[in-house]
Amino acid sequence: MQWLILIGDEDFNLNTLKSVKHKGYTRCYDVPGIVGRYCVEFEQEHIFYDFDLDVGAFAEDLSKVPYKNPHFIMMIYKSEELVKHILKLKDFPNKIYVNNDYGLVLPLKEFIEIGMPLNEEETKAYISDSDKLINL
Repeated sequence: MQWLILIGDEDFNLNTLKSVKHKGYTRCYDVPGIVGRYCVEFEQEHIFYDFDLDVGAFAEDLSKVPYKNPHFIMMIYKSEELVKHILKLKDFPNKIYVNNDYGLVLPLKEFIEIGMPLNEEETKAYISDSDKLINL
C-alpha cells in the first residue's frame, strides 16, 4: 500500500471527502472498529481515507502550508492510476495541499500540473528538472 497526505484547513475532514462523487465506486462506508477511517471500494481496488489530528506526525509539513490549524487525511491506495483519477475529479477538494511522502508538499493544483509524482523515481525526476530550471 502507498499513501498521500492530504492537508487542508480546519474545515477539511472525512465529511469533505464523503461528499465527493467517486465515479465508478461500488461501495462507501466508515470502517467498523477503526475510528476516523473511511473506505471507498471500486470493482478491483479500494481507497482508505484516515483522518488524523495528531500534528506531531506531520510537523515537518506545517511550515509548507498556509493553514493555522491544518487537518491531515492519509489517502491509502494501491493503484496509482485510480488515485490520479480521483485527485482530478471536479468535486474533489481543490484548496488542499498534497504530501506525496517523497519530499514534495504542494498545492493540489500544482501537484496535478507537474504530473502527480507518486513514487520516489518520479519525485526525483521532478526535483532534478526543477533544479535545472532554477540554475538557468
